[in-house]
Amino acid sequence: MDYGTLPQWVLFFFAYGFFGWVWEFCLVSVRERRPVNRGFLVGPILPIYGFGALSILLCTQSVQHSLPLVFVVGMIGATILEYCTGWLMERIFHLRYWDYSQSRFNLDGYICAAASLCWGVFSVLLVRVIHPPLARLVGRIPALAALVLAGLLTAVLAVDLGFSVRAALDTRLLLEKLSESLQRVERVRRLAEATAVLAADDRRRRHEEQRSRLTESWKSARQALQQARARRTDHLNALREKLEALSLAGDRPELKAGLKEIEHELQALVSRTDRMYRRAFRQLRRNPTARSKDYREAFAELWELFH
Repeated sequence: MDYGTLPQWVLFFFAYGFFGWVWEFCLVSVRERRPVNRGFLVGPILPIYGFGALSILLCTQSVQHSLPLVFVVGMIGATILEYCTGWLMERIFHLRYWDYSQSRFNLDGYICAAASLCWGVFSVLLVRVIHPPLARLVGRIPALAALVLAGLLTAVLAVDLGFSVRAALDTRLLLEKLSESLQRVERVRRLAEATAVLAADDRRRRHEEQRSRLTESWKSARQALQQARARRTDHLNALREKLEALSLAGDRPELKAGLKEIEHELQALVSRTDRMYRRAFRQLRRNPTARSKDYREAFAELWELFH
């Protein structure tokens, strides 16, 4: 089968990326009981579905005479693409945007048997049912119009990708900073754990943070963020006061080091701007199944803040 020119291939990519977004939007919105603009990008497109469809079409060109071969070849090609995409995104952003770890017969959480079988079924539907009428429809678009439309869509995608990558990098930076923060505060807490009141205060603070809930708007999230910062600042100031009180009992270098850690963390609170949190907030809302293996505790704290 002749699948057309390069601009037509680009239009196929956007069409299947949009169809995938519609599918994920309906599925995740029903599960989350709220509208979810699904995916890594802001716009209504999931590139993994676009690239997946194109990879299936390419891989199955020579086996279209056999449905079993279309199923197997398409399933293998799309599964390899999904694994490589998930692996690469986690290495870059330290965030797993989909996770099959809880599914049976999964490989590193990036792919699983059920998802692969779905890719196989989709391959058969794509080759025999979906693509032929879509190819005829796209084929009716004049060559110049197809070129212009493909160029415009690609330009919009590039802009969207730029903003989304920046948001993902902000999320990664936040996770790194929060992870360092948790480690720093934990070192100071252990240093001063001789004071029983500190441990009780720390448990009470964590309990209050776990109980705090946000609405789905950034305005409410920003208010909760300010409250969380205020709690963290109060907690750090309380630690500093107690360490200063302990240092009066004797000149101990470790107490001075603890005070420096607290001052460093107070400055770090300022460096984590509202804009960074806002971008991370939008990224996590679009990907409610996202997980971070490298920064689990920091991700849990960020997740609790936004949910």
